[in-house]
Amino acid sequence: MLNEGQVSNTGLIETLKNAMQPEVIANKIGMDKNVLIDIGLYGAIGFITGFLLKKYSEYFIALVLFVVGVVVLQQFDYMSVSINLPKIHQMLGLQSVPMVGDKYGAMFLEWIKANVAGSASFAVGFLIGLKVG
Repeated sequence: MLNEGQVSNTGLIETLKNAMQPEVIANKIGMDKNVLIDIGLYGAIGFITGFLLKKYSEYFIALVLFVVGVVVLQQFDYMSVSINLPKIHQMLGLQSVPMVGDKYGAMFLEWIKANVAGSASFAVGFLIGLKVG
C-alpha cells in the first residue's frame, strides 16, 4: 500500500519527466525537436570543451606548440605530413566532398551559417565552460 508522500512524489517525478521530453519542450517553444536536441548537444560539447581547455590549459599550450613546430618543419622540408582524407571519410562512413585547394575555412563558415542555433549554443557553452573551469 502506498502512503500519500510516495503518491505525491510519483506525481512530481512524472510531471518532471513529461516536462523534460523534447517533444513537449519543442511544442511549447515552437521549434523542431531535432533542432532542440542539436542545441542541447552542441551546448554540452561546448561546455565540456571549454571546461577541459581551462582545466588542462598547459597541455593544450604544449599541443599547440607541437603542431606549430610540425608545421614549421614541414614548411622547411625537414618532414612531410599528409592526411589521407578519402580513407578517413571511408572509415567514418562519410561521403567525401570534392574540394578544390584548401578551402576548409570556407566550408566551416558555411556550416556555421547553415547551423546558426547549434553554433551559437556551442559558443555559449564554451564560454560558460571557460568561466566554470
